[in-house]
Amino acid sequence: MAAPPWMRRWTTVRAELQSVRSRVLATTIACMAITLTLVGGITHYLQLADLEHRIERDIEQEVSELQRLAERGPLGRETRVPDGPEPVEGEPFTDVDQLLYTFMTTTVPGEYENFMVILDGQPAYEYLGESRSRLDHPERVGAVQDRAQARQTVIFDHELDGERLRLGVIDVSLPTDDRTAYLVIGTDLGAQRELIFDSWWRYMGISAGMLVIGGVIAYFLVGRVTAPITRLREAAQGITVDDLQQRVPVAQDDSDVGQLAQHFNYMLDRIEGGFDQQRQFLDDAAHELRTPLTILHGNLELMDAEDPADVEETRSMLLDEIERMNRLVEDLLLLAKSQRSDFIRVQSVEVHEFLETTMERLPALGDRDWRLEGTATGQAVADRQRLTQAVLQLAANAVKFSHPGDVIALGAAWAAAPDDVVAVTGAASRRFLELWVRDTGIGIAPADQKRIFERFGRAEAGRTVEGSGLGLAIVTAIAEGHGGAVRLRSEAGRGSTFTLWLPERPPTESDRATAH
Repeated sequence: MAAPPWMRRWTTVRAELQSVRSRVLATTIACMAITLTLVGGITHYLQLADLEHRIERDIEQEVSELQRLAERGPLGRETRVPDGPEPVEGEPFTDVDQLLYTFMTTTVPGEYENFMVILDGQPAYEYLGESRSRLDHPERVGAVQDRAQARQTVIFDHELDGERLRLGVIDVSLPTDDRTAYLVIGTDLGAQRELIFDSWWRYMGISAGMLVIGGVIAYFLVGRVTAPITRLREAAQGITVDDLQQRVPVAQDDSDVGQLAQHFNYMLDRIEGGFDQQRQFLDDAAHELRTPLTILHGNLELMDAEDPADVEETRSMLLDEIERMNRLVEDLLLLAKSQRSDFIRVQSVEVHEFLETTMERLPALGDRDWRLEGTATGQAVADRQRLTQAVLQLAANAVKFSHPGDVIALGAAWAAAPDDVVAVTGAASRRFLELWVRDTGIGIAPADQKRIFERFGRAEAGRTVEGSGLGLAIVTAIAEGHGGAVRLRSEAGRGSTFTLWLPERPPTESDRATAH
């Protein structure tokens, strides 16, 4: 039963929300939101703290100006209090009323400030205006008188009818005047704080709008960055055992994501190649095993159980076929092991001693003119047993396709590898150990020189079809396990030379991973 449309849509939405693109976008927006909030919060907090200090500095400045005015004296007749004594210009004030009147007429309060003079417990002077906070309210005057202290400046907050003021009460005393006088400086703290809070909310609103705009831009930018990952996921979903053709398009291979897609394609290439080899290998193995099984089955059906001679002849033939099947299975197992990381176990091998020891084993393979040539010296890093196995396999092939008295030579030398060998092996150094087996046998036709290295591949022209066809495949696996390669020079009727090119130092697992 098909899922309803809403469920399919929800599945799509949920997959999108769980995608790398959505997670990267959510992380980006969250980081932006946290950053903007912290920057705005710290900035406005510092503004609030600075407001407190600024109000106190303003009050202290007014105190300093009042003190300078009292010491300097009046500047002219315009400072005279109505119905009061005429001040003497240039001399200190002797009348507190005259001092405060002069201060009020020569000093202009700030935008959020107001001044008031309290003389003998009653408000005497105050700036009036719609924008000014009223300081002459009885409750506020009473609070000022309660907090005022002789010869000190007292600063405190007072809230009345929702209006919060920072009040500075300055005691004004003159030695020549016994009256009690206070200069009250009121600053609208609540209004200024409200401005900062309004700025905060405007900032948050603008930040929210910028987050939306930035989120939309980031959505498309993150989409471009994560597009290879999306294509990678889609390609991975489309890959099956029967279809390994999917590849991820790589638009930009100089980024981490692009390189990830590129390595994914390399991995698919290797997997596809391995599957193709496996299919071909299984087909060839089935074909090769079918022949001895058919021989076994046919001979058993035709055997006359009453004839001892026929039974003995059939038995001998069957044992020979079983032995050939055992060799084939062992070779198959060996090739399977060649894909494992522990197929090659390297150690330090003295080249000259290795050649002499191996040469002692070769004459047992057949009646040939065995020679040792090009005896290199020095240490090589290699798997001694695998190298011996490769040389014996090449020597056995040389015996099989040569005649008694033909020359078969074993040799080694340190040399610079050809460009094609360096390109195939990816070795860091061009110094290789050249290990060869040369014969003067029947040679190999040019058309067969590549095919004989394939599994179950045999040369037909001028050669028999004995053997499993896995010998040279095993030699190739041993050479490649050392990070090297096998090369062949041959001419029909004049002999062949098989050469193992082995790097001075076999690659490690990390080297192989880097090369891929």
